[in-house]
Amino acid sequence: MSDVQQQIIEELKVAYWMEMETVMNYISNSINLDGVRAEEIKKSLEADITAELGHAQTIARRIKTVGGIVPGSAQFKAAQTSLQPPAKQTDVVAVIKGVIAAEENAIGQYNKIIKL
Repeated sequence: MSDVQQQIIEELKVAYWMEMETVMNYISNSINLDGVRAEEIKKSLEADITAELGHAQTIARRIKTVGGIVPGSAQFKAAQTSLQPPAKQTDVVAVIKGVIAAEENAIGQYNKIIKL
């Protein structure tokens, strides 16, 4: 396997874990948020869980296609600090900012892969 191919696999694994971590944080935030303002955000997060999981599955298939092995949970290291459930469960703005940051980070990771 070439160095470039190995680097692509490693960066795909980073993207895979980013999507999986987003799923975990969307689940926790969609359940933990409280308040009238939170209801629409909770519904939106719940709806996006399936899409984010689909992204992770697509990336997993690509890892396998290019000769890698899709990692198991023992290799997971949490990195998504911006989307952690806020201490104040009514802090809808913190969750929205976390979603935006997570999506921006995912886009950055995809751009990194494209450049390889």
